[in-house]
Amino acid sequence: MNLCNFSRLGVFLCLTVIFFASTRALSQKYQKEQPGLVGKSAYDFNPEYEKVKSRVSYVPGIKVIRGETHVIVPEQEFFCPAGSVFKFNNGDIQVFDRRSNNGGKTWRQVPHILENSTYQFPGPDGEVVMFQSDNQAGGSTIAGRPEISLQKTEEDGVLEANFFRSKDNGLTRVSDPAKVYLPERFKDWSGVLCRNIVGLDDGSLLICMYLRSGVKNTIENKFRDIVLKSSDRGKTWHYLSTVAFDMSEDNRGEGFNEASLLVLPDGIINCFMRSGASYQASLGSFNNNDWDNKMPFSFGQQTPIYKSVSVDGGKNWSIPDPITSHGVWPDATLMKNGITALTYGRPGNWIMFNEGKSDTWGPIIPFYNDLYPPDCGNYVSVAEVAPDILLVVYSRTNPNDHWKSELVGTYFNVKAMSE
Repeated sequence: MNLCNFSRLGVFLCLTVIFFASTRALSQKYQKEQPGLVGKSAYDFNPEYEKVKSRVSYVPGIKVIRGETHVIVPEQEFFCPAGSVFKFNNGDIQVFDRRSNNGGKTWRQVPHILENSTYQFPGPDGEVVMFQSDNQAGGSTIAGRPEISLQKTEEDGVLEANFFRSKDNGLTRVSDPAKVYLPERFKDWSGVLCRNIVGLDDGSLLICMYLRSGVKNTIENKFRDIVLKSSDRGKTWHYLSTVAFDMSEDNRGEGFNEASLLVLPDGIINCFMRSGASYQASLGSFNNNDWDNKMPFSFGQQTPIYKSVSVDGGKNWSIPDPITSHGVWPDATLMKNGITALTYGRPGNWIMFNEGKSDTWGPIIPFYNDLYPPDCGNYVSVAEVAPDILLVVYSRTNPNDHWKSELVGTYFNVKAMSE
């Protein structure tokens, strides 16, 4: 019996059910995040997403459409995995130990993880070089950690790091330990390498390191960011310059750390840096003695991502300017359409955009908010994997087991719009 024929009320209810069913189906069709294999590659960004208001953000000159989110690396045990992504010269994309040769449509497991510092020299057969991404501090596993550990040698001021080279776009690698030479004043300081290796036009390489004196209750125990340079394809690294340091008592709880470099076509280098964002601050607490806190900083607060600029190959840097209200582990990429995309996290994951050499950033988009505590995520990376298409990769931590996370990727279509 068809109940919809009994009354006008029945007809109304029937139509209501049909309407909501249709709306729900449409929403699922265009908004549901599908784990596992992807039906289309990044090159086939679904134009229907532009019709969904909640997926579209824009400012004059830039329009951003958020696409699908897919699980790339299934949940497994690791602590604080950095969501790194890299596109090789042959077009392959890699996230952790998953690689795609069809624009993210399918992913296969490969023997080696993607190191966070991976760099490839120009050319389809360009050599790939990388430091090993790990840190012994905390956690039952160290693979994919955001930092790069350094080991002391018998020589004062000389450190050694695990370093690899690859001749086949990162599929296989050979070990070739690299040495880092620090000036006299830093020889007893402690620190780690962080983020990406970048290349200059002369073939030299740069990477950032953040370090501190280790002497408690002193200004010099705040982190500072320095730049190391290699002129022998990564075999040795020497101190080039200091980007930023903090001589204040309370403005920035950590000083400057977690720097990311971006080299522009005209040779200008942008350096984006973290300055705070402790877990306590992200939870709304300003007491660094909360819940088994082990951080050495005296003042927990949310502080910005800063930007500093070099116009002479990294020898000198401008005074850092704040460009966000908060954030950790910034990552930046310059798209072929001239738009710079910057990702950062904690609390939540964010992406924002800049056109040309403007000092204005927008749109500024929060696209994921994880659970606190005990997440060690919000470490986000971005790469342009197809024209106007970004893949943003990050971890999602199991809220019931902080040793387990999955790595996912969200696609964004970024259009340069004429005003």
